[in-house]
Amino acid sequence: MPKLVSIRAPEMGRRCVAFAWRRIRRNWWLDRKCIGFLVGIGIVFGLSYYFMNVMANVASQRSKLIEDALGTRFTLPDVFFGFIGFVELLWMTDMFDALMFVPTAALVMSHERPWRVVSRLLLAWGLASLIRITTVAITSVPDPRPSCQYVSGNVFTAFTLHRCGDAIYSGHTLIFVVCAMVWTSFAPKNVVGRVLTTCAWGLCVAGSLIVIANRAHYTIDVLLAWYIAPGAWYTVAWFWYWQVTKKGRLLRIEFPVEVGRHRDSDTPEMCQRRRVQLGLTRDGTPYDPVALYLNTMRGEAELTPPMENAQFEDSLLRPANEKSNSPESEVPMLAMKDSCVVAVDPASSLDDQFDEDFGPEQQPGSSSRDRTHP
Repeated sequence: MPKLVSIRAPEMGRRCVAFAWRRIRRNWWLDRKCIGFLVGIGIVFGLSYYFMNVMANVASQRSKLIEDALGTRFTLPDVFFGFIGFVELLWMTDMFDALMFVPTAALVMSHERPWRVVSRLLLAWGLASLIRITTVAITSVPDPRPSCQYVSGNVFTAFTLHRCGDAIYSGHTLIFVVCAMVWTSFAPKNVVGRVLTTCAWGLCVAGSLIVIANRAHYTIDVLLAWYIAPGAWYTVAWFWYWQVTKKGRLLRIEFPVEVGRHRDSDTPEMCQRRRVQLGLTRDGTPYDPVALYLNTMRGEAELTPPMENAQFEDSLLRPANEKSNSPESEVPMLAMKDSCVVAVDPASSLDDQFDEDFGPEQQPGSSSRDRTHP
């Protein structure tokens, strides 16, 4: 038995290395344009985090001046402080950062489109950090924690966790919520993924309560983080869809394996349907189905839709009805289905035509080309 183990161990090691290398080549490999984009995101994110630290130092020094002028340190009234007891366990706030970030990093490593997740994460986190730059030093409030320390050095070089005056809004809660949003958007769409996403949101809520219990922030600081982080996340998602996905940009980040493929388990038909909905060819070139059809009717373009599957060719551009001999009836009606232009047979209803073109039922050995008029 030991001999078998010694023989199989190197083989298993080689297989693991080969699997990792194939995954890197398949899902992580980038071209120059994508590398430049990610470097730019990293620079913007780093600058936003640096200047957020600078403004927090400014707020801390201003809080010291206010305390010296008043001659005392006081805490603003907070409703949740009356319900949540005070604890002196600041290390737990940083622990919850790790509890949220480490599983999120594991999700990124295992995702089929990892650089897309990284890009969305850094963009949303950076946008929320830019917003925090404008709030942390604009209005100074007394720190809720009596034992906090003021920053006394150079504001551009000092870096201190849990400093006084670093209040509006909670940076720890920002990390909690952004990581939970990653799980909501990119976790596997199965029972395990739903359970892990629920656990992520549970940790997010628990971490927020720990922040309040340690008096690291007022409740309003935590609530603002809960409002701003999802807003930043969905703002980036909207921008990404319309400026990257729909326009076929950064394909090695958006579709590292194949244009239209989200997961390795996707069928070719699913990938093709996504390409039709996005208006992208197989190589990622965007096109306008409406303009393509109208130009074809005017004779300005050939009837060559950028489709490789006959079933979807017919659903995108259907020839005129051969049963009618009048010139007017040779131009079929246009209708939209799932962002796709279809030419509808005037003799049939819209519902029947859509069921025929997009319905899941398909007779074995037949295709929509068999139903198309020559």
